[in-house]
Amino acid sequence: MMPFSIGWSRLALNIFVCSLSCVSVDHKSSAGTPPRDPVRAEGEQIARQICSVCHVVAIDQELPPRLGTQTPSFLEIANRPATTAKGLQEFLKTTHWDSKTIPISMPNSMLIPDQRVAVSRYIMSLRAP
Repeated sequence: MMPFSIGWSRLALNIFVCSLSCVSVDHKSSAGTPPRDPVRAEGEQIARQICSVCHVVAIDQELPPRLGTQTPSFLEIANRPATTAKGLQEFLKTTHWDSKTIPISMPNSMLIPDQRVAVSRYIMSLRAP
């Protein structure tokens, strides 16, 4: 009976050691890229779906903005000295368009607070170091 229990103990130890080697820690990759930020990633996804109609939201954006007037790219917005995450969240919360505004200004994106935080975090991640 004793060798059987020692065998199970070794098996359990081996499983434990193997499980430790399979755990990935999301600090920095070997390439030096920052860890994946799920909120920033959500913001990028929202921006690609909603904001890309009028803005260049990413360098690898598949289609150009459909709006004919010039709108600042997210890279431009991020690198403005006065741009802050809090300021972006406030800006995204308010409507900047009505039927009298010519040329058309930014419409209300109707984002919920968590989405405004995510989009602002994404924009701020584009700021040059």
